[in-house]
Amino acid sequence: MDIKSKAEEEIIKRLNILIAVVLDQSPSGGSTSIAEKIRKLSDLGVTPAKVAEILNKPVNYITASLAQRKPRRKARSNG
Repeated sequence: MDIKSKAEEEIIKRLNILIAVVLDQSPSGGSTSIAEKIRKLSDLGVTPAKVAEILNKPVNYITASLAQRKPRRKARSNG
């Protein structure tokens, strides 16, 4: 790895820490749930892979959490 890529990795790591800290701040003073953090990042257009990286969770955990948010469609009846 060259110096530039090491520096870029360090910047990304620090930005991820800052994002996580900001997400953890709740207006009511309490801690924000992981599901709420996932929702906020997703609403901002962050991909599930990046959300997983920021929150240090597996990607399948993130996608499962996002899938639970979607409204389920009712099955059609045939007649």
